[in-house]
Amino acid sequence: MNQNKLVPLLVVLASLTALSALVFAQNYPVSPQTLTQDWESTFDVNNYPAQSNDAFAGNITHLTIFGITQTKAWQGYLGNITGTIVLDDANNNTFYNWSAAEPQGEVYASTNITIDWANIACYNFTATGGGYRNVSILEQEFNIQTDDVDGVNETFNLTNHPTLHVGYVTLTGCPTTYIFQNDNRQTTNFPNMLLYDTTGNALVFATFIENDESGNTTDINGYDGNPTDFQMLVLEDGHGNDTQTTTYYFWVELE
Repeated sequence: MNQNKLVPLLVVLASLTALSALVFAQNYPVSPQTLTQDWESTFDVNNYPAQSNDAFAGNITHLTIFGITQTKAWQGYLGNITGTIVLDDANNNTFYNWSAAEPQGEVYASTNITIDWANIACYNFTATGGGYRNVSILEQEFNIQTDDVDGVNETFNLTNHPTLHVGYVTLTGCPTTYIFQNDNRQTTNFPNMLLYDTTGNALVFATFIENDESGNTTDINGYDGNPTDFQMLVLEDGHGNDTQTTTYYFWVELE
């Protein structure tokens, strides 16, 4: 090969390698460009009028009572996702983009502002050492009693979620639960998975953007019968007199 042509070729190859490395390093969930709260709703005791029974002196009356109460351990999120797949450089200059009105992918949330996505794993209820926040520690943080029916392991008591790809990490068998559809329990859509950043000891909540069927851009109904792109449960301590809010940071990974 002509010596004069060898050096420029090596420079080009080096540049291409650097660009490839840059793209490879950025193939992880990213914080959304915008996040807007559209509405919120909570339990209304006025929807349940007082029930009564007439007492009569000398009677002994057997009552069967069914009641409900709002959880003090969980917050629900749901909403719509739009986005763009881009070919950007480090300065956010766009080489090309592909708009997706109904994107597919995943939504993630954590109380940690940064996540080491290269070291993401399924959450382990019983792991110890290295500061790992196993279920005993986690429930203490959120004032959940071990016998509470709305505890962490009581809620995420399945492992049958679809294969989850987080950046370059592939996960199966993570603690899983399914959010309701049309006011009913189901185990087909809106799986929620518990993940863990083993570097930062951070709990990460994950769910798929629906509809997750390839080529299908039709929204599916959420808990209230209205179409939505995702539904997610996250921990929040509302026990006793605790009125403090918990800040969650969100990331999306679009496909």
